[in-house]
Amino acid sequence: MANPLTLTRVWRIVKEVDLDGIRREAGRRAHVLVVGETTADADAVALKLAQGQVDPTPYLTAVDAPLAALGLRHIHPGGHQAPGDAPTLVVAVTRGRETSADMTAARKQWVARQVPLVTVAIGTSEQDGTVHANGSVARVSIDRLDEGGFRHVIDGLFRVVAPESRTSLARRFPVLRPTVFNAIVEDTARANAGYSFSTGLAEIVPILDIPLNIGDIVVLTKNQLMMSYRLALAAGKTGQPRELIGEILGVLGGGLLFRQAARQLVGLLPAIGLVPKVAVAYGGTWAIGRAVVLWATGGGTVTRARLKQLTREGLARGREVARSIRQASHL
Repeated sequence: MANPLTLTRVWRIVKEVDLDGIRREAGRRAHVLVVGETTADADAVALKLAQGQVDPTPYLTAVDAPLAALGLRHIHPGGHQAPGDAPTLVVAVTRGRETSADMTAARKQWVARQVPLVTVAIGTSEQDGTVHANGSVARVSIDRLDEGGFRHVIDGLFRVVAPESRTSLARRFPVLRPTVFNAIVEDTARANAGYSFSTGLAEIVPILDIPLNIGDIVVLTKNQLMMSYRLALAAGKTGQPRELIGEILGVLGGGLLFRQAARQLVGLLPAIGLVPKVAVAYGGTWAIGRAVVLWATGGGTVTRARLKQLTREGLARGREVARSIRQASHL
């Protein structure tokens, strides 16, 4: 059977994807306000967030609780207004079990304005790494602000940050990128697995078998292209959408994408079963995502051998996901 996903077909699919919408999402305003009981605590967390950023001043402000409680229009050296201009995320840093009146007032101020808020409680009696989240408010308990503690802080941040804000935050704060990459890849891979599972059930009707599988390829490929473009932007890549997609396809050599499409055709053979099809949809998407991350971050050369390794790992993960989806569906 001829491969239905030619390069021309890929570009047709690209035209149907809202890449400009993803670019607007990545370009959304991102400003993190760190409020500490003391200036030292605020600065310590801000420095952690600023790792890898040459000039974080347009996106990051650190103040103590008394100033934050006043809600004054404070102008920092970057020339940007904060905290009078509502930040997109607030991180409040406390120590011990007691919280000052100023910190309480500052947190209430931002909660009332519906700004996502994460309280980092250092040195409490709670277990290190405990996270309590409710909507746009979360509390993270850590023993100390070391690398391990800061990883828990990042986990807390992503309990309150909306998915549509993650790409813009990753562009401004490199330290957040690994978590954002993982979320984008995992969410897309699971979405594709779920889609393949649902259409696989419909394909029990023989006369619908081929059209649904060809449709699967188009839908899964759209999701993979959107994921790849979002990953590139999260990594700080710049350029026109078509240019970046062209680079991505060039790095992958089309090979991984096309092999993934061909493997998705296993669904054309009902005897092979549903689990392999779902595993391929997840595994292929995961492998593409990890390959794009390698390219976008300069973390390694995307060789043919590396692509094969990623594909094997993705399929192994995909089989586990497929089994869990099937078990959850009681099939």
